[in-house]
Amino acid sequence: MKEWKEFENNEISHSMAHYLMAIQELHKRQGYARVTDVAKELEITAGSASVSIKKLRADGWVEEDHNRFIRLSPEGERLAHEIHINNRLFVAFLSELLHVSEAQAQIDACKIEHLLSSETREKMLRFMTYIHEDNKVVKNFRHGWNDYHFDCHGPEDCLVCEDGETCAIHEKLTHLMDQPKG
Repeated sequence: MKEWKEFENNEISHSMAHYLMAIQELHKRQGYARVTDVAKELEITAGSASVSIKKLRADGWVEEDHNRFIRLSPEGERLAHEIHINNRLFVAFLSELLHVSEAQAQIDACKIEHLLSSETREKMLRFMTYIHEDNKVVKNFRHGWNDYHFDCHGPEDCLVCEDGETCAIHEKLTHLMDQPKG
């Protein structure tokens, strides 16, 4: 199982993604961005922002002019746009389909928005577009999904657990059902 090493090969870190999005948001809102603006936006010190923005410049995602105004490079714009799309897709998926609260959907999407591959983003966008179509098959699926109630039958029938494992979901449900009421 070497997949865990792929995390280290990610194009950008969580905090760097937020720097890019902060710079992008500042440009939309006020037409410019400086290190101090980014620091205020992210509620961090100007020194911390300066160090991180220096790294973003070295990576080619941020450019700085002679007046020390910063902007995203074309590559930085691309990356910020992809992260924004990932965030919107995950929030929609979690809140609309899985009925996770909007607040929790925002938190969870923020945790993974910068980790998604372009292949998964494209497939998820395709799925989310399909699930919002107005045809009988999709309507039946949405209705069935909304009415579905999960009932764990233990690890022997679980799609996630492997043979011989204890199913964490089953354990939690069993524990909750065994609790005295009142």
